[in-house]
Amino acid sequence: MMNSSALELAFLYEVSSLAWPGSEADLFDEVIEKAVRLFGVQRAALVLHDDTGQSTCHTWGFGQNKINVLKERPWQNRDPGRVYLKELGSPPLGNLYLERNEDFLENERRLLDVFSGRLANILQLHIWERKTRKLRERFRLVFENMPMVGALSFDREGRILHYNREVQKILGQGVLPKDGDWFTRIRPAADFQKLLTRTWETGQVVGPGEWQIQTPEGDLRWALLTLVPVKQDEKVEEVFCMIIDITGRKQMEEELRRLSAFDSLTGLYNRNYFEQKIRQLDEEGVRPVSVIVCDVDGLKPVNDCLGHRQGDELLQKVAALIREVFPGEEAFRVGGDEFAVILPARDREAAQKACSILVETREKFNMGHTVVPLNISAGVGVTENPRRSVYDAYKQADDEMYRDKLQRCAAERYDIGRSILAALFRNYPHIERHAGRVKELARLLGEAAGLSTEEMDNLLLLAEVHDIGKVGLPDHILRKNESLTKEEEEEMKRHCEVGYRIARCSPGLTPVAELILQHHEWWDGRGYPQGLKGEEIHLLSRILAIADAYETITAVRPGKKVMSAEEVMTELKQGAGTRFDPHLVGIFLKLL
Repeated sequence: MMNSSALELAFLYEVSSLAWPGSEADLFDEVIEKAVRLFGVQRAALVLHDDTGQSTCHTWGFGQNKINVLKERPWQNRDPGRVYLKELGSPPLGNLYLERNEDFLENERRLLDVFSGRLANILQLHIWERKTRKLRERFRLVFENMPMVGALSFDREGRILHYNREVQKILGQGVLPKDGDWFTRIRPAADFQKLLTRTWETGQVVGPGEWQIQTPEGDLRWALLTLVPVKQDEKVEEVFCMIIDITGRKQMEEELRRLSAFDSLTGLYNRNYFEQKIRQLDEEGVRPVSVIVCDVDGLKPVNDCLGHRQGDELLQKVAALIREVFPGEEAFRVGGDEFAVILPARDREAAQKACSILVETREKFNMGHTVVPLNISAGVGVTENPRRSVYDAYKQADDEMYRDKLQRCAAERYDIGRSILAALFRNYPHIERHAGRVKELARLLGEAAGLSTEEMDNLLLLAEVHDIGKVGLPDHILRKNESLTKEEEEEMKRHCEVGYRIARCSPGLTPVAELILQHHEWWDGRGYPQGLKGEEIHLLSRILAIADAYETITAVRPGKKVMSAEEVMTELKQGAGTRFDPHLVGIFLKLL
């Protein structure tokens, strides 16, 4: 045994060298070695508690009998002076049990208390380190796998210390620089650099704020950035940055802003923005200001006859015409079929000239852009007095536009059918040639059938306009030389009903509306669209059906076989009683 002074010196050295060796068993070996060498211990036990409430007991000197010191209490049969039992830490992390064959002196017990205190500190530090490692591992897993949130940390030089997968998607896969240049791609770069400097100096959390990030490909993406300084000893050691890609959200916001100012159908500015523009011009005192208002004539008949899709296309074409005539001006759709153009710093003379160009361009536009012709009425209004609103100019233009509609467009409004027919013939000359030949054949057959003068007039009008409904068919069908597919044939059948609706909307064609509807009905009831049979079909429609069929099978067209006279006669005879009125076929064959 050492004397008291030597023991204390040796003990202090041993205590200072005690550390966590890597495992509980290794720690117990060190405890045994020091306890035996310094205090002559002959038996020892170390009970350690884990995080789950379970205990592990390490023993030495008890022979083959492994015991649980806390449960079996071996000190109960020992002299208390020869036993040292101490709880380690509070709350207890475990228990230290030491035993020898002679009593522990008071000074030794004091030193053993210091030793057990050091042992408790080592255990507590180990637990903290273990928990810290677990937290770090959990944080690493969360950090690296955070969905939709890019995260990185960097030092004062901008060097990236850690980053997750998501930030690679935002800043660029596999191209994260380590030299501190990554943040130069954040726009505006100068402002972000100032923000970083303030963050390092103040240590305050910054964000979230909206910034733009340039990708390696040169694209700009929007991101929400938050900067969190990480301090150690009150000094910022690194900055943690969270990045959320909000490009989709910003695009949606931009689209909503666009929709709030633009008309979705035509792409022009809408009524809401028109009102804002008037207020802006009034506030700025811009004078003079001219306003041109134009209205689409005959939109309702087009919607009723050809459907709203055709009506929408007509409005889009009017918008295209306005953009063509006024490429640098702000144009608006201010109503269902009403458009306006605001011309700042333009007097009445300049506005009237611009309005005339609009009308002239409409005529040229009709020649090549549309089957349904554009008919528009227009008016001009001007505000020169700063005390009068631009809205007054709009009202002037609107009133003038309605006067123009009454004076110039009445005939056009009530003759929508004739306008459509003229455009159809202009764009598809083969349809006009077909109508001319059918008209001559129908006249011959009508005279031979003994029609009255009124019936003959209606028959000739029917022959001229019977294909007017083809205006609603796609261009590729109308220009096709080879046979139509089954789907195209079904679409072609629509032209009877479309033609009927157009004729009903045009007073000049109303007498032949029902006749247009019936001109593809068959004598045996297998025609379309109503499946009429025999004399249920109007006489004039039956006459037209024969003239139409004869012209179709005898006309010379590209890719079509020319039939002989005998073949034509045979086909007409075969159609008698099925497709055609047999009595009228007989008359027609005599004419041939």
